[in-house]
Amino acid sequence: MLALLFLLANEHLSHFLLAIWVGDLSFADAYQHTFRYTTVNSYIFSAAFRAIPSVALALLAVNPKVSTTRVGRVAMWFTAFLLAAYLLLGYWNMQHSLFTPEHTSSTASLALIWLPIWALLFGGIGYTLLFVVIKIFSWRRT
Repeated sequence: MLALLFLLANEHLSHFLLAIWVGDLSFADAYQHTFRYTTVNSYIFSAAFRAIPSVALALLAVNPKVSTTRVGRVAMWFTAFLLAAYLLLGYWNMQHSLFTPEHTSSTASLALIWLPIWALLFGGIGYTLLFVVIKIFSWRRT
């Protein structure tokens, strides 16, 4: 599931959805518009940065304290979905001006690098907070 989230939460999906919903393009036109400049090398380049929070979460998931406890699994999956949502929304905001009259910043593409790094930071903080909150509520019930 983590690999699927890694593959789907990318700038191409955000661009495709923007082309359909904001750009009012048809499915075929949106597909063509999204992937006209895409190469395997460009996908691998951006995937290398997107892999940072996914690999960190996967390393956390192999920890027996996380994978064998209900609290750890819930916190891990919730964090995985939040990371995917954060990346999708970040890529959405990065490319939104391409389909509106707004001016696109010349540094907007830096989000390809910085979004995953911030996702790692926010994911770590979010996982820790969620884990602590779930532990507190489970202690209060017993």
